[in-house]
Amino acid sequence: MKNQQTIILFTAHPDDHLLCAGTLMKLADQGFYIVEVVFTGGEKSVWYGKEKFKKEELKKQRMKEWILARKLIGIKEGIGLGLKDSEFNRDLKNVYQVMKIIRKYKPLLVITHYYNDYHRDHNEVSKIVTEAVDRAGWGIAKELGEPHKVPVFLYMDGEYLNRGDILVDISDYLDKVDKLMEIYSSQMSERMKNLLKSIIAYRGFFMRTKAAESFELGFRTPLKFNNLDKFLEIWKN
Repeated sequence: MKNQQTIILFTAHPDDHLLCAGTLMKLADQGFYIVEVVFTGGEKSVWYGKEKFKKEELKKQRMKEWILARKLIGIKEGIGLGLKDSEFNRDLKNVYQVMKIIRKYKPLLVITHYYNDYHRDHNEVSKIVTEAVDRAGWGIAKELGEPHKVPVFLYMDGEYLNRGDILVDISDYLDKVDKLMEIYSSQMSERMKNLLKSIIAYRGFFMRTKAAESFELGFRTPLKFNNLDKFLEIWKN
């Protein structure tokens, strides 16, 4: 991790990075050090795969898929918080867990779920991370590490689509995104694959590309920079 800029993705379940995976692949190829923190093992999810698993075995299967997916994407570290699927909430304990991780890694960018997503776990993660990103920069709870103000905080797209403040062209990563969907055999029905492909194609339409992923700027966290020309030089491509 030395001399590399770090990005942290916070997700509720092992496959939740699917709507920002192309962007993560692109950033990994540019040398960023990517960490994903998943809150649960997704043990209460619906099973779509051909092979049937007992409920207690589903968590193990999903975590196996997550490990394979991380390798394909280029995620360097995976951290599982081990919370119970559909049974956790925003509370100070969980906010402090996230604050501690943010202060340890001091990321340039944090990404998490859209705050008004259809899934209650996604919403809870969004609320926890939003508060933690804000509090991590304050001079409080010093036992959690030195304060760190996250420069860029983004909400990734949801299945119902959120506001598109930033679009990222992922046309060169479509084959890898297809492979990623195949890895998640327990979750990917044909309908779900078609939905995800439709979302990135829809976003690509507005970018005049084959496919794109969309992000919304984090709540109360506007982008801050002193040198506009350098900022634009980074993003123009």
